Amino acid sequence: MNNTFDVMVLGLGAAGSSALYHLSKTGKRVCGIDQFEPPHAQGSSHGQSRITRQAYHEDPLYVPFIKKAYELWDEVEKNSGKQLFLKTGGLMLGSPDAGVIKGAELSARTHDIPYEYLSNHEISKRFPALKPNKDTVGVLEKNAGILFPEECVKVHLELATANGAKIHTSEKVLAVTAGTDMVEVVTGNATYSANKAIISTGAWISEFLPDLNLPLSVERQVLYWFKTNNVHQADIFAPQNLPVYIWEYAPKKMFYGFPDLGDGIKVAHHHVGEPTTPHTLNRNISDEEVEAMQDVVKEYFNLKPEFNYGAVCMYTNTPDERFVIDYHPAHKNIIIASPCTGHGFKFASITGKLLSQLALDSKPELNIDIFSVNRFL
Repeated sequence: MNNTFDVMVLGLGAAGSSALYHLSKTGKRVCGIDQFEPPHAQGSSHGQSRITRQAYHEDPLYVPFIKKAYELWDEVEKNSGKQLFLKTGGLMLGSPDAGVIKGAELSARTHDIPYEYLSNHEISKRFPALKPNKDTVGVLEKNAGILFPEECVKVHLELATANGAKIHTSEKVLAVTAGTDMVEVVTGNATYSANKAIISTGAWISEFLPDLNLPLSVERQVLYWFKTNNVHQADIFAPQNLPVYIWEYAPKKMFYGFPDLGDGIKVAHHHVGEPTTPHTLNRNISDEEVEAMQDVVKEYFNLKPEFNYGAVCMYTNTPDERFVIDYHPAHKNIIIASPCTGHGFKFASITGKLLSQLALDSKPELNIDIFSVNRFL
């Protein structure tokens, strides 16, 4: 067996599967390795759905990236014949001075993204599932919607395989050593070498880069599904009647969620989970956690919530909540892939392409200076 490659991708979740797909189209000899069987529920790329949107309240600088990501998700959909995206519209909710409102408006105006500004009365009339108070306004973006994360990862890997990429799953990487010309990758099964290696291992990434001492943190994230099976209510929670949403109910405190895709509405808090590691993650959801989220649903939705089920995943965060897409500062044959910091899955299609361009020593098609690793060193 020839275990020498042009590029190896370690970790085949959101960014890694996309990078392998884009590399596989270049004719290079490429290989991907994952310690599990992607798509899987051990990391951050599961849980039925992810929000995607263009009026990006976090920072207008992200908008060129997300616009390109939309184009690439559409490309992958067409190449695979699988649905990866469902357009529902996206509703940012909060007081007129809330960060999600002002930020979404700023991005929309800066990049000419169509949107509507809604009063609390207009929100209630158009989206009867919601219960906004008198101080709540909304920014509605029509092109926002839902990505299906497990299907996205699966399709990227299927297309990469069809293009000739080698994929090794259930194979744990034990060591990565960068030499002058090659990178050696040792797993529990074999030893490989490559001209370049992309490390896209999510919550495990610091274990591969101990020399950098990156200030990353891992946060437990709980997702909840509540039933909407009352025949008199179910329709108002359907995707055609309820957009994806992010609701800033107090300054810098927010929850987000999705319409009913068959298992009930999905809802979760943003950045409130306790610190954890991939090895100590508590995957059990307590009654107290469920009751607390039920109280939120009762307050903000026209629903008597009945808990269906939950899931636990991980946010891997940088201090400034921006990604990392860069060469290792001491080893240009190692490329560091993005910790998603709780909002990165939607960018995976473009993140993977940028990583592939770095691995092939091509100039990235978008300016990635804001994602430099050197800002932490």
